[in-house]
Amino acid sequence: MSNLARTERLRLVDTANRAGEDAPTLCEGWTTRDLATHLVIRERHPAAALGIFMSKFEGKLKEQEQAYAAMPYSRLLGLVASPPRWTPGRWPGVESVMNTAEYVVHHEDIRRAEIEWIPRRLSLPENRAVWTACRTALLPFAAKAKGRVTIVGPGFGRHSAGKPARGTEGNASGITITGEPVEILLYLMGREKHALVDVK
Repeated sequence: MSNLARTERLRLVDTANRAGEDAPTLCEGWTTRDLATHLVIRERHPAAALGIFMSKFEGKLKEQEQAYAAMPYSRLLGLVASPPRWTPGRWPGVESVMNTAEYVVHHEDIRRAEIEWIPRRLSLPENRAVWTACRTALLPFAAKAKGRVTIVGPGFGRHSAGKPARGTEGNASGITITGEPVEILLYLMGREKHALVDVK
């Protein structure tokens, strides 16, 4: 089976190249260049990447962002396409866990920011890989939810996480998210407004 994380990496680069460096993305305030810079820093400068979450690393993050700001866009995309040999994201078994959701979601961040876009049809093995990523993404999503969260991918399965919450009438409350694996993954990763899912 092909490695979806690696395939999506190359698909993202192709889409970003066609969109152009100033094209918008679903990541608020980010252009495709900003998104590509984020992906490069994430793999090549992990300490700087912590600046996204931790204030004490913000300085390192800004330094790296400035360094890549002057780089030609084609060269920047080349770095996205060819990660360094030492990154854990190239290790067998780690690549899929670390990068499948990252590249699938960020690829859609570029695609769905366009005025006209259509949902992609992934192969069965690719959908299975995304479904596995959904199961992983469900845990942190459910940890923040007020009730139990269930995801349903027709043909792929059903999984739940989180503690049931009690509604106003004493009934257990929660939500069920149904859709294609890519759509569910987008929803779980904060792209609720752009995910084609049924939520009940």
